[in-house]
Amino acid sequence: MKKASIFVVLACLSAGCELTNYVPPVTSQMAAAREGQHIDLTMLSQGRALLVRRCIECHTLPPLWHYRTEDWLEIVNSMSHRASLKPAEREAIVAYILAVRSQR
Repeated sequence: MKKASIFVVLACLSAGCELTNYVPPVTSQMAAAREGQHIDLTMLSQGRALLVRRCIECHTLPPLWHYRTEDWLEIVNSMSHRASLKPAEREAIVAYILAVRSQR
């Protein structure tokens, strides 16, 4: 799966597109990535879908590693009222972001 992600990045770079809104797909490696803690792939997929539908529709997304791990919960919580996110949806988005960050 990493080869596919690298291909997408290289294709975008050669085409001149911006990667600010690139949202990596969920992989099985992400489920086990948080300090030995297993995260449900369904939850990660939901978090990714919510990020795409509720966050990126209003603004560009900074690279997920732009902020510290501990900052993401506060960032998502502060924006949740604008995106009408329920607590479980906020949790799914944060879980997805942290899983992506762990792959770097």
